[in-house]
Amino acid sequence: MAFKRSSALAAFIFSICLIGISADQEDSMNQTISNNNNEPVVCLIVRSGSNPYFDAMRSSAQRHATKLGLNLVTYVTSKSGTVGGFAAAERNIALIQKCVTEDGAVALLLSIAADDPGSDTEAAAIENARAEHGVLALAIDSRINGVDALIQTNNTAAGEAIGQYALATNNKEDARIAVLYCPIEDDLNIYERIVGFVSGFGLSTQYTDPTTIDDPNSTRTIDFYSDPQIIAAREYKCSVADSGRDATLDILASNSGDDAPTIIYATNEVGGFGALEALREKGLSDSNIRIMTIDGSCNGVAEVYDGGFDANIIQQPGLMAQLGLDAVKAFLETGKAATGFTETPFGLAVKDQVYPYATLQTEAEDICWGAVDDGTSDLSGVGVGAGAMVGSEDTNSGGGTVVCSIGYLALVVGIVLASI
Repeated sequence: MAFKRSSALAAFIFSICLIGISADQEDSMNQTISNNNNEPVVCLIVRSGSNPYFDAMRSSAQRHATKLGLNLVTYVTSKSGTVGGFAAAERNIALIQKCVTEDGAVALLLSIAADDPGSDTEAAAIENARAEHGVLALAIDSRINGVDALIQTNNTAAGEAIGQYALATNNKEDARIAVLYCPIEDDLNIYERIVGFVSGFGLSTQYTDPTTIDDPNSTRTIDFYSDPQIIAAREYKCSVADSGRDATLDILASNSGDDAPTIIYATNEVGGFGALEALREKGLSDSNIRIMTIDGSCNGVAEVYDGGFDANIIQQPGLMAQLGLDAVKAFLETGKAATGFTETPFGLAVKDQVYPYATLQTEAEDICWGAVDDGTSDLSGVGVGAGAMVGSEDTNSGGGTVVCSIGYLALVVGIVLASI
């Protein structure tokens, strides 16, 4: 029994100590604390430390927190699975507990993975933080349970907007659509982007009733081929441009010449860049195949005006964080917690500038963020690009590295005790 208790204690201490480790990798957690400890503490937890989308979210949050007189603490956890020997859900719970018990946070801004194994226990930890410590808990671009409110893009509306643009700028009867999609069972946002596009273009594609998809017992399904205008649909890895390229090459191998797609809809920019690379590889970059996608990074928006993409929805991760902090400030001043769903506005960058609902190029270039992996460039360390959020300053949120000698020592002690 002593062995089991010692080993468990060592693992627990080491897992908590992981919170202080900083690195630009998915298996790290980064902490940033402003200098004035007399200000109310707000914790922001994001699910990636190497994705410029979350870099934009963190840096914008840091600037806005300073403006509001809030002391921002940021942590980076992992998206899903087991990292460093600890499940993502366990790491998220440890961070939530640290925020409220050690950092003294008055609010949690959570952009953690929505479908991690153990999400029920994450929800319980969030609910406990609210009930026992009186904190405000907001989900930022993350479909998690147990929070007071959600702030993010309306992904159904975003998909619908791009579907309407595709319909307005193509001959519907002649359209042949290929869909590149991230796994829908892992991400409700991706599912909604597809459902929105299908509705916007006026397709009769069959899918699970979206009013039931929050039910944990329901299954998200889309019968892509229930409408003959969708000639191909391929899944790809959301964060790997080469996966999007390979999926597109597979589509083109089966649908060439007069049967080639006229529209390729990719559910995120990484897939869009993969599709673009596939077209270039096949000598089709000057063809009539039009790529449409969602995300709004600065290199993705530039690709619209350079002719690679036909349309790109621009999300605003920095604005999401700002709205979250505004809700925290209101909570502190009034005691009233935000509730429900707050939609952040999105832009629509399009090649055809005569489209009446398009975002002007100057505005699109102003509200874009960072740069995503286009499959050809080294984008490590890229943060907010030239298109920082409107009203933001060119400042960076600093950070520090904590050497976790105590946690390591505890782990060693546990191993030694295990051998006794």
